[in-house]
Amino acid sequence: MSYSPAAAPQPTRRPARKAVWPFVLSGVLACALVAGAVVFFVVRRDTPAATGPADSATAGSSRMLAEGVTAGGTMTGAAKTLATALTGRGLECSVRFTTADGGHSGCFLAAGGGTVAVEYQYQADGAVNALTLVIKGKSETAPILQTLTATIGQVVFPADRSAVLTTMRQSWGGAVEGKWGKYEIVGRGSPTRLDAEKFGNKQLKVPSLHLETTELGLAKALNADGYTCAGIQPTCQGQYAGKPGLALKFSGPDDGGITYLVATAATGTTSEKAFAQLRSTVFGHLRGDAVAPVQEWISQHLGGGSHIAYVAGWRVDLEVTAGKQIRLTLFNEEFFLQMT
Repeated sequence: MSYSPAAAPQPTRRPARKAVWPFVLSGVLACALVAGAVVFFVVRRDTPAATGPADSATAGSSRMLAEGVTAGGTMTGAAKTLATALTGRGLECSVRFTTADGGHSGCFLAAGGGTVAVEYQYQADGAVNALTLVIKGKSETAPILQTLTATIGQVVFPADRSAVLTTMRQSWGGAVEGKWGKYEIVGRGSPTRLDAEKFGNKQLKVPSLHLETTELGLAKALNADGYTCAGIQPTCQGQYAGKPGLALKFSGPDDGGITYLVATAATGTTSEKAFAQLRSTVFGHLRGDAVAPVQEWISQHLGGGSHIAYVAGWRVDLEVTAGKQIRLTLFNEEFFLQMT
């Protein structure tokens, strides 16, 4: 599965989704696509985990994203149980924000060039009210969708679990209503997805976030650093060691700061050093409450594989393709779940 800026929500002109809980798994199930086929393999970790998912501090936590909305937080009840179950499947979980009425969290996996994303909202007591599961890959992702739906359904909608899985296995998808709530399914191909919402649910409002730095401000600063920038939603090209391979794309509303940024270092075997240069340059010009927590999170997760997390209310994707490139995507997910 190949993950690129096109796979992330596209930049818009509107104002517009912390560190990941440390987890260590023994014999957990992860997924990848190898030679065009879905393959499941076991990932082993030998060092004991320091903390459980819902007990860990989150990068950027305690920062106010909006009135009554705090970045990060902890989970209880079914929300915590779901995070633990998904961590057991190899995903990394993080809390996006918390309010007096509940919270919004996500569990992610970037493996084999593909992505799995489970995002969900819950009440103050932890009862999960709505969720999305999206799996992207080069080829058929239905088996992964069914496996994770079975895990999620056991925690969130046990009374409807069997019916939802039957729909996935017997058709390309569609809409289903059960005892817990309603479901919309895309059960074949890629991406596959499950949207689920409890009857009577009122979704928590997702805060609109943006950096203080504007498109024009960043483009001018990068031009002064020797980058070549062009376009209304700027694309900037730069060099590492005198050779091309550094690229940035960013956007934001006309009257506000940046809400979407992709920074790529694609210089082959020197990509790690090139990304360090690119990161230093870009973050030297970015301003906003999320900048320091995102920097800290990147530092904690470089040197390994790919990772995805909520950091200070933003979604941060770090895609590492060894010997080829490193790509960072930072964006504000403005919308959560929209069902018909």
